[in-house]
Amino acid sequence: MTFIDSDILYVRFRTHARFVYLHCFKHFTVRRFSIGIVYILVIFLVNMLNFAMRLLDEILFPNYKKINIKQPVFIISNPRSGTTFLHRLLCLDEEKFVYNLLYHTTFPSITLYRIIQFFSTIDKKIGKPLNKLIEWINNKMFGGWDDIHATGFNKSEEDEGMHFISGISASVGLVTPFLKEFKELYIPDKLDDKTKEQIKKYYKSTIQRWMYALGSDKLFLSKTVMSSGRLEMLHELFPDVKIIFLIRNPYQAIPSFTSMFAEPWTKLHPDIKENSEEYREWGELGIQYYKYFNEQKQNFKTENFITIAYTDLVSHPKQTVLKIYEQLKLEIHPAFLERLEKATSTAKKYKSTHSYSIETYGFEKDHIYQELKFIFDEFGFEK
Repeated sequence: MTFIDSDILYVRFRTHARFVYLHCFKHFTVRRFSIGIVYILVIFLVNMLNFAMRLLDEILFPNYKKINIKQPVFIISNPRSGTTFLHRLLCLDEEKFVYNLLYHTTFPSITLYRIIQFFSTIDKKIGKPLNKLIEWINNKMFGGWDDIHATGFNKSEEDEGMHFISGISASVGLVTPFLKEFKELYIPDKLDDKTKEQIKKYYKSTIQRWMYALGSDKLFLSKTVMSSGRLEMLHELFPDVKIIFLIRNPYQAIPSFTSMFAEPWTKLHPDIKENSEEYREWGELGIQYYKYFNEQKQNFKTENFITIAYTDLVSHPKQTVLKIYEQLKLEIHPAFLERLEKATSTAKKYKSTHSYSIETYGFEKDHIYQELKFIFDEFGFEK
């Protein structure tokens, strides 16, 4: 539901209202009440800022609407399957791609980007005090994720931030253990037609703004793991979209995906134990993503679609990137090759200390196998 033209803003009010109800009433504790109040204040303030800034976009930068989004490239997979690694390698191709930083996705406005650029220029001239403040904030907010998913407001990131703020993403589970209460957000393609049209209109308008501000002559690059549930809308918006699908053994991807949420949950909801129904719900979401992508993949053009094994990406990152460029008929710039060689050489030396196991969260291998037997059979994963 929205009372504003979805070109400017889209907010699914019922998602945010349900969050407040669950934390402030149904599952009341003082801690949860506080979380509910802080959540709705942040959502309200960010959406009001975005509304004001995007309204200014309409006045100051109306030509953004003329941006033609051609052959965007989307990296899609079940979460924790190498999307961030691949995305950041492709982001090195500055000659070809335009992509988002985390703050772009939280505050998707041309006007706001221009304001931030202005203050960034001044900041550099006076010793970077604002940059140091942002680094401090990044460390406080995301420091615990460094070995799981290194991120920050000034790092390249997926566009899920805008969907979270809009209330149309299962990533709301980052801050609530009651994920099961938001099941309609698992596969947004199954929402009613009116809602989907509003979401598509808002998303297209947002990408046009990003490209206008960051590089309208380039291809838009995105990695969106939660978009596994928005594939139909994605195809309807961009029939010529190029899809890179990363596949990882579900026995590894599902517990790794679940472990991401242990970091915020242990701080926000310490009463929720790892071997619990709440944690295992992430596994059920992961299973749905595998299934839905399998249903939808035939809708994409063969020449614009490539499947990459997680093990190949990790073992041979440079060769894997070159394979992607060849399959999707993307031209390789010599400067990108140099940056790619340097980045992949460094990556090979990296050893993650992130540990997790399928037993930690009480997942049953037989259940995962029975639900996803088609994945094990197609890709030859060991049972």
